[in-house]
Amino acid sequence: MSYVNTVFTEGPLEAQALEFASYVSKLKGEPEEKGPFITETENLLKEKNFEQVLQTFASSTLILLEAPEKEFEAIYNLLIAILKSASPETHPILIKSSIKALVEVQNDKAIPKLKVLQNLYNTLEYNSTLRYDVFLAILDIATKNDEIDTLLPQLHRLDTWVKEWAISTDQVRELYLTVSDKLKEAGELKRSHDFLLKHLATYSASDDLSAAKTAAIRAVAEAIQLPEILSFEDLLELHAIQCLKSEEKLFDLLKVFLSGNLREYQDYVAVNPGAVEKFGLSNEDNIRKIRLLTLASLASENVSREISYETIAKALEIQESEVEMWTIDVIRANLIEAKINQVKKKILVNRSTYRTFTTAQWQQLSSKLDSWKQSLTDILQVIANAKLIAQPSNLNSNNAASSAVVVVDSVNGQEEASGS
Repeated sequence: MSYVNTVFTEGPLEAQALEFASYVSKLKGEPEEKGPFITETENLLKEKNFEQVLQTFASSTLILLEAPEKEFEAIYNLLIAILKSASPETHPILIKSSIKALVEVQNDKAIPKLKVLQNLYNTLEYNSTLRYDVFLAILDIATKNDEIDTLLPQLHRLDTWVKEWAISTDQVRELYLTVSDKLKEAGELKRSHDFLLKHLATYSASDDLSAAKTAAIRAVAEAIQLPEILSFEDLLELHAIQCLKSEEKLFDLLKVFLSGNLREYQDYVAVNPGAVEKFGLSNEDNIRKIRLLTLASLASENVSREISYETIAKALEIQESEVEMWTIDVIRANLIEAKINQVKKKILVNRSTYRTFTTAQWQQLSSKLDSWKQSLTDILQVIANAKLIAQPSNLNSNNAASSAVVVVDSVNGQEEASGS
């Protein structure tokens, strides 16, 4: 939906208006020559009342839905071209009025509607706030008619478009939340969640965070529910999520998935019976996710070290025969990199993703850096010592070379080296 300054028709406004009026009159079943719609248009044009003509046309779009599909795009393009002549003050009102019927009336013209709206979008300047309204109309029709796939490749550009449109913060919030709702309706759950987070990110500490409470509750529940989401630190940092502190049970559950383990989750369930189900979550799915996270935490505490099957089985409350399966699942989730030693019944952790990066992790990183620094210092000292040991040997070799003389064999005329 990049900007294209499309010219749909050519000719003076009066000719375009009469052509449009004639077509609408025909759809209404009026007499060909002196139908009421044509007559009204002609009179307004004679009076030079162009604004009234445009208002009449914009409000007549409902009848355009009865146009044959092969003519629908062309007649709507004509209307768009006519409305472009409106004053800057009335043009936005007319455009919004003209697309209202497209969104509200359900029929079998989903694809033609989307084409018309895309044409309209492309005729608008790249920084026009009307693009916001047209985009919402496209999104609504695409979702209702199972055509959301046509829009998905464009959604990554939405952040850029929002800046170009220069819409208000409230409009940005509405846009992201609407996109999230429509994607959820279409079954695009992960994409829906991503846009829900964009919606929540528009709230700052100075805003009325209570307005975001419903969306925040949904975001936490979805983050726990979606199997792809295994990191919760960014979510907890959102100001809008802080309003959930009053929802103590949900906030506590979020903290368990942020940095807790299986035992802590089980303790939470015991203390808060029915809470998991209240939030629309599955205890079985929660246990699977928290086991993955528990193993990730265990691995982060043992990077470059081995962990026994027994230790893992105890932490995850599983049989040792299941350890390899869980380890593979955590590796596939890109939480750790590790090698499984089936003979020794141990895994060697090469890398692990920290679930949170707090003071403890900074101290651990500092300790590792100090250790590496000391190792490098030791290596440099070994190299320096090796150089010192090598110096006397090199000195002796040089002395031997300097003490050698060249003599000439008087008989054979050959040079020979002789030590002194």
